[in-house]
Amino acid sequence: MPANSLLHAIVSFAALLREHGFFVSIPDIISSLHAAGEVGVTNRDDFCAALRSAFVKHGEDIALFDHLFNQFWSLETIGIDQDASHRGAQEKGAADDGARETRFAFWAGDVVVSESQEVQAWNERPYCIYSPLETLKRQDLASIPVENDAQLARLIRSIIRPLAHYPRWQKRDASSGVSIDFRKMLRKNLQHGGEAYELPRQKPKLKVKKIAFLCDVSGSMNPYLRSMLSFIKEFQRINLRVDTYVFATRLHRVTELLKNVPFGRAMERIAATAQDWGGGTRIGECLSHFNAIREAGTAEASTLVVIYSDGWDRGDPRELNTQIARLRRRCYKLLWINPLLGGPGYEPTCRGMRTALPYIDFFLPGHNIRSLDRLAKTIHALL
Repeated sequence: MPANSLLHAIVSFAALLREHGFFVSIPDIISSLHAAGEVGVTNRDDFCAALRSAFVKHGEDIALFDHLFNQFWSLETIGIDQDASHRGAQEKGAADDGARETRFAFWAGDVVVSESQEVQAWNERPYCIYSPLETLKRQDLASIPVENDAQLARLIRSIIRPLAHYPRWQKRDASSGVSIDFRKMLRKNLQHGGEAYELPRQKPKLKVKKIAFLCDVSGSMNPYLRSMLSFIKEFQRINLRVDTYVFATRLHRVTELLKNVPFGRAMERIAATAQDWGGGTRIGECLSHFNAIREAGTAEASTLVVIYSDGWDRGDPRELNTQIARLRRRCYKLLWINPLLGGPGYEPTCRGMRTALPYIDFFLPGHNIRSLDRLAKTIHALL
């Protein structure tokens, strides 16, 4: 690939975007080459819009993209002055000016992307294959340093974003609605010989299931808590009814802390509130408290309960068996997320996990971003 070609420049620009957290795939680079070929490079604004359409997936990334575009494609950066570029565009095709044309070919005319150039873009491993974000997706959550919290939050937002468009509607009776309930109309008008004397109405009603997260904060789960609570916090940002609890030997409700307080301070306040943080675990007693809270209020059968725990338990296994069976009877689905499940050769041999397994609808890993992506898709399918 010639170092002074448009192809090389776009691939290098894609690498710069990746360094700043953009999700840039190989097909995105191919699309950008096609877009550049369609609009040409004589107009800087059109060229910028073409690359933006290929590389920007979310509206909040537009400002950063424009900044990086101006930084990378500035005439000073590529060694071109405005007058030379303008003269070169007018003299394009002249044999004695070939060297200068090559130098500012980025802005001097239309670009035709050949099939061989596409193949080169696919095979250009240094620019198109490696991505630190892809590496972060596969990395165990326990080994991700605090310095990567911003990138981690961005990855989590990207996998939860589809749930923001979740809302499902059902119909309910109304005295004056926007549509006719034809099924009820046929039943009501049978007494009139089928004549449509009564026209029962219905209107849409938003139905959103409730999600309850129970996060184990015992010592064995401590390396995973920051990532999982960040995941839960992003859930609370979207159009869902989410209730969050942490537990070790006692149960603590932290919904408002996660929702209203910046994440760093929320973690500090949760740790101060849950004084059993980092200690042992009595899952049965905590589930008993959770069941009592639900039954004292409005225990909705449509609630989706997600427990994040490795299953290590110091409590009475009979209590755990009784309480998890009681919980399962009163919820829509029960998901258990275990970070140890993602390890090679894992078997649920600990007492707490063996006791809980018969009552669990979904037993999923929770050790990296990819497993959290799977969890988000599972929840999306159940809502």
